[in-house]
Amino acid sequence: MTIQHSEALDVARGNARHSTEALALDARRAARGLGVGAEELGDTLDVGPDIANAILAGSARIAPGSDLAERALLLVRLHRALGDVHGSVERMHDWLHADEPDLQGRPRELIRTTHGLRRVVTHIESHCKDCLY
Repeated sequence: MTIQHSEALDVARGNARHSTEALALDARRAARGLGVGAEELGDTLDVGPDIANAILAGSARIAPGSDLAERALLLVRLHRALGDVHGSVERMHDWLHADEPDLQGRPRELIRTTHGLRRVVTHIESHCKDCLY
């Protein structure tokens, strides 16, 4: 099983690649920063509504190394890379909703599938000055 529920997560620090709590917290922050709701998060992470809602509510833990963890890390990488490349929330959201010729579509629509999410992350990270992954 790749997800566990708890009453609350208190993660002052941690590595999302190795900590169930840190990964869930980073995924929640990324979803909120990207303006992703439960339905879109479920599509993006390929999970049902219960798990998507638990991630957004902060009551989920994601097991590192799982398929869900790999998809959640892609979402975290996207959020961080967009911040690095675009610098502001407004510019980040503008880019997500605009047609991107190199991707042949709108990034916001593409990230709703794992394949599209990988394409968008690869594209935006190629423009990073200081990507962490």
